[in-house]
Amino acid sequence: MSSLRLLPLCLFLAGCAATLPAPEPRPLDLDQALSGCFDNLAQYARADAALKVPPSVEGDWLDLQHACFRRVEAPAVGSQVYYLEWRKGDAQGAVSRQRIWSFRPLGEHQWAMEFYAFVDGKPWEGRGEQAGAFAALQGSDLRGYGESCALRYTRTAKGGWLGEVSAEGCRIVAASGRGMGIDARVLLHAEGIDYQESGRLDDGRYAFRVPPSQPYQFRRLP
Repeated sequence: MSSLRLLPLCLFLAGCAATLPAPEPRPLDLDQALSGCFDNLAQYARADAALKVPPSVEGDWLDLQHACFRRVEAPAVGSQVYYLEWRKGDAQGAVSRQRIWSFRPLGEHQWAMEFYAFVDGKPWEGRGEQAGAFAALQGSDLRGYGESCALRYTRTAKGGWLGEVSAEGCRIVAASGRGMGIDARVLLHAEGIDYQESGRLDDGRYAFRVPPSQPYQFRRLP
């Protein structure tokens, strides 16, 4: 008899448990979210065949990239510095992009990230994991774009980090000598990194789009 009396209470408690809110996602440390190697193989495998064409400014495309982000010691550039090296296809492919990202805190949940291109990236290829390899890196080795082009990273509702900059605020002169505005959006989250960037010329045409219509969906490699 007593067990029958307890049944409604048990059902009531079970119902309450079922409606409890999901636990808050665990916030990602910036270094934890960014450091490591990634690729977009899963995204590329499921992409429509029409996208698997050579990159161009005019058309839509998606290629396969292997991307590594390594924290390095480069005192002349900043105290929290990362070397970015992307390769086409896989870890043995040709280098497709090299950058330096330098972070500085703006507050408890906000960072500024200045990005730099290399004047000559060849001497730095493959050295992201080499201790002390970037200690002698100087501003003269890089092309910087100034404070107005620093991405502002803020904490997302799901515990990741979102960095953005717009062409209205970020105006640069590229190595080609062309002036352009930069739009960039980088989302760091538990599964990996979503990355998209473009450059727009003064007449409104695109100088580049990486990639055009969807961000790279980089997922962390084991």
